[in-house]
Amino acid sequence: MTSIPTTPRPASLDALLDHTAALDTEQRPDTDWVDDVRAVLAFNASEADTALATLRDVLLDDAPRTPAQALAAAYVLLAAHSRDLAALAEQHADDYRAERGVTRSTRGLITGMRDVRRMLDQHADRLDKQVQR
Repeated sequence: MTSIPTTPRPASLDALLDHTAALDTEQRPDTDWVDDVRAVLAFNASEADTALATLRDVLLDDAPRTPAQALAAAYVLLAAHSRDLAALAEQHADDYRAERGVTRSTRGLITGMRDVRRMLDQHADRLDKQVQR
């Protein structure tokens, strides 16, 4: 029988679980799960990949959810991930511009990367609009 290697839990997850447990002991009222997901996104803002860290935390939450709640949470998480990708596209364009400058041959790539960022931001906005409370 082989054992499955385990990865140590990040300290931020322990802090989140402790915070959630403290709220549960205070018998917090039922809240909207979308608001909870957004709160976890804010909590994980310092993580390298905020959306991925939040997805991890949401998947570890074992409270029963309805399909509509799960879909709303998915929209929120995908919108956050799209915004992360938009920021990467913008950073790539800025780095490329700083390294090579703006010339006739580099202008198209820089403009294209900025267009990709705008498309990703628009996609994130459309995903946010899909969240139904």
